[in-house]
Amino acid sequence: MHINELQRRLVERYPLRQEIIRLAKRDIAITVVVDPDQFLDDLSREEINGALRLPYWAYLWPSSIALARHLDQMETLESQRVLEIGCGFGLAGIAASLGGGRVMFTDYEKDALLFAQYNALQNRCTEGASFVQMDWNASCFNGRFTRILAADVVYEEKNWKPILALIQKHLAVGGTAIIAEPNRANADGFFDLLTHRGFTSEEFGYTALLEEDPSTITVYCVRREE
Repeated sequence: MHINELQRRLVERYPLRQEIIRLAKRDIAITVVVDPDQFLDDLSREEINGALRLPYWAYLWPSSIALARHLDQMETLESQRVLEIGCGFGLAGIAASLGGGRVMFTDYEKDALLFAQYNALQNRCTEGASFVQMDWNASCFNGRFTRILAADVVYEEKNWKPILALIQKHLAVGGTAIIAEPNRANADGFFDLLTHRGFTSEEFGYTALLEEDPSTITVYCVRREE
């Protein structure tokens, strides 16, 4: 889809503003929703099981900024297959793409993918990129990736097993799942599950600044050795 058509569709639905995310090697321009709280009622919906699905994708989270910073500092992602789950506005996937990766952006929400594609076009990094609507409970593609990216996805225990199953199915041997999490105590169980399944991990601490409000984020690099 052409960038002008994407912009038209987004402007019809949301008030927009642009954030400039300053990384060590480059700046990334991200178009986001102005005051997403005003859309909570319109975008929230009840799932079949009665659970309320909230529009978390409509917020730019500090964890995504920390993940982008970590990817920006990596030596290279040249020609590597990269999967981002729960991509939201696409910041982390764009950082990976600018680093040379061939990125598949995925999200459950169609509008999130429109934003991700628009932002990728703004940053001229759509070569090798794809945008796929997907529920992480049932991945809709085959093959493995050398990097799997995720920010703020293990906040609820119900997500742990499907995300773990996705990582086990789609992370290549020797690959790394890079997961950013804002140090929630209830997320510790997810990383314990990974350890029990034979994955190893390394932790990196970041401070992400958003609207002058600093947040401490941990980036977990989870490796599959065999």
